[in-house]
Amino acid sequence: MLSFIVPCYRPDLKILEKCIRGLLDQSLQDWELIAVMDGPEPDAAAIIHRLMKKSKNHYKVVEIEHGGACKARNAGAVHARGQYWVFWDSDCVIEPHAAKAWVELFEDHPEIGLVYSGYKFFDEKGGIPSEPFDPWLLRVTNYISTCFPLRRELFPGWNEDLESLQDWDFWLRVVERGGAGKFLVGYAFSTAYPTAESISGKGCTPEKWLERMDKVKKLHNIVQRDVCVTSVSDKHEAVRVAKAIGADYMDRPADKPNHYKTIVQVGFSLHPARAEYHASAWSADHKKVLFWTKDNVIEAYNAVSQKALNLYSEMLNPICTQYVEDLKAQELMTKCGFKTEVMPLPLANSEAPKPLPAKPKFLVDIDPAFGNTIGSVDASLPDVELVPAGGVQNLEEYSGILYFCVDRTVNQSVKRMLMTGRHVLSNLQIPYSGFTDDRNTDEKFIVEMVEKIRAAVRSPLRDKQVNYYAKELSPKHLLDKLTVPDAV
Repeated sequence: MLSFIVPCYRPDLKILEKCIRGLLDQSLQDWELIAVMDGPEPDAAAIIHRLMKKSKNHYKVVEIEHGGACKARNAGAVHARGQYWVFWDSDCVIEPHAAKAWVELFEDHPEIGLVYSGYKFFDEKGGIPSEPFDPWLLRVTNYISTCFPLRRELFPGWNEDLESLQDWDFWLRVVERGGAGKFLVGYAFSTAYPTAESISGKGCTPEKWLERMDKVKKLHNIVQRDVCVTSVSDKHEAVRVAKAIGADYMDRPADKPNHYKTIVQVGFSLHPARAEYHASAWSADHKKVLFWTKDNVIEAYNAVSQKALNLYSEMLNPICTQYVEDLKAQELMTKCGFKTEVMPLPLANSEAPKPLPAKPKFLVDIDPAFGNTIGSVDASLPDVELVPAGGVQNLEEYSGILYFCVDRTVNQSVKRMLMTGRHVLSNLQIPYSGFTDDRNTDEKFIVEMVEKIRAAVRSPLRDKQVNYYAKELSPKHLLDKLTVPDAV
């Protein structure tokens, strides 16, 4: 059974009625309601009695001396009988099949401790989509709303001493007790948009935000870091970098007061519709570091007007340390007017490289312009397997990669091949890459490629290559750059 525990303190009575009707309309039949009046609320209690008396579901109305939402939730938990508890808000209207989806997940997956998704605001004012479960990210910022269910045995109690951010503290303690989360894509309920008088509104004021954040961090021994990584266009990569270098990750670090000294942004679009939003990730107080991604470099070189390039380069060059991943990208960005240094984004690799496969096998990641010549190379090497790139692949199953791109800039697969001792045969001029000039005639290109692949097949793992890229792509390499005083 699922228990809805609902504190009521001066609720909007019209929304409260919608809240209860939403529960009554659930496709899940086995649920109960524990409504806690946080101080006398006769009108709210009357609405609940009127609606619930027509239902077969068990319910209970409890009144306590006013003490706040956390006290009311704890008081309601004493009366809950279900296996799964959800601490609901009186201004939330649940989607018809949400509760059933929650319970089915709990029953099908005993390893799951909590289930959550996104939620919407009334009157089409947007919503909060949330994101897949990551305990590391939860220790940086909360992305799970109060109004989602957990197994009752994981209930840690609500901290009644916190003025705000109680939900963050609550879910941190649930996870610390062993609760693993399951993210459901979509929106489970709608709720009122936060106001200055709501719990969220009171807790989010700039003058109180840092004090309250610091209090929760202290309770959970969360280290205050000096560096924060962010990204508008490539969150997955930015989170990976933050984990690698021991930094925080925030979607919008400039939106709230913080203690960060350096903001590292991964990716920056110069498209007129996006550039201003990308620039707003920084504030005036931060040291600013920008990693131009491969896509950004191509966009800048091919798709942005010279007027825009002049405007943005004049804006970014004086205030921001800018990095690109290879010399070719630096060459292109220099032509666009940007002052960049070469610094690959780090890759963590804690395990020793695995041996090369017994049967030679190469991943093929090429621009369509090279399709015909690579086909001839494949026909000349019947004893070597060439596999087109696509989807998720374990790169250590391959001897190496054939990588040919028109813009001649490095990508993640190339870096991972290099750091694990694999062969890279490419039109990239980078250390330990088997460079093949694609500007040769097709015949010469094919002959040279076949010769290089056969030489690579005879070559073992290269320790010097592994050691070079272990240093070049190490998190420490980037951290050393970030901690240099007055680098901006």
